[in-house]
Amino acid sequence: MKLIHPLNQLRYLKNTVHTFYGHGTRAWIIFFYYGLFRINKFRILQADLVNLADTPVELDEVAYFIPTINELDVLRTNKDLPREFFCDKFQKVKTCCVAKVQDELAYIHWIYFKGDFSRFLKIDVNSAEINYVITRPEFRGKNISAGAFKFTIQQLRSQGIKYLYAVAHDENIASIKSFLRAGFVDIGCTYSLGHFNFKTKV
Repeated sequence: MKLIHPLNQLRYLKNTVHTFYGHGTRAWIIFFYYGLFRINKFRILQADLVNLADTPVELDEVAYFIPTINELDVLRTNKDLPREFFCDKFQKVKTCCVAKVQDELAYIHWIYFKGDFSRFLKIDVNSAEINYVITRPEFRGKNISAGAFKFTIQQLRSQGIKYLYAVAHDENIASIKSFLRAGFVDIGCTYSLGHFNFKTKV
């Protein structure tokens, strides 16, 4: 597996800061404050794939699929993307769901299974976690993430996964609403200070 060059890692991190917090010094201050100095509250969300009603993915102009890493490499070639599009390079996770709008890469989330590194969860063999969710700014407001969650639920259910989890920052209202719209329920919360946190067994 080819690792990301440190200068490229810095560029991807810059793109992440710009995507979430904007441009300029204030954006970096907010990023480091949230990441290093503030006690952060996160919501733990769960989808019961055995009992959850199957709802269709309704957006006709959006194509959802789970690519191989080689297919993903082709999609992200020559694109200036945030680091969330490269979790396979720095966390060795192998599975993601992407969305394309008019053949343009618009969205990604990663799917973590037992044995994959999860910051907040201890993932059981019957469970999986959605993590590192991001929609590129020009494609926001189209409910792409909720559709991607529904698509992932359908795919994992067919593989025998019983529970799907996500952990979202308590202030990320848009992300939490997207999970709820896809059939997740809020089952509790956890906290972190910088990179220090406890893991919840699921």
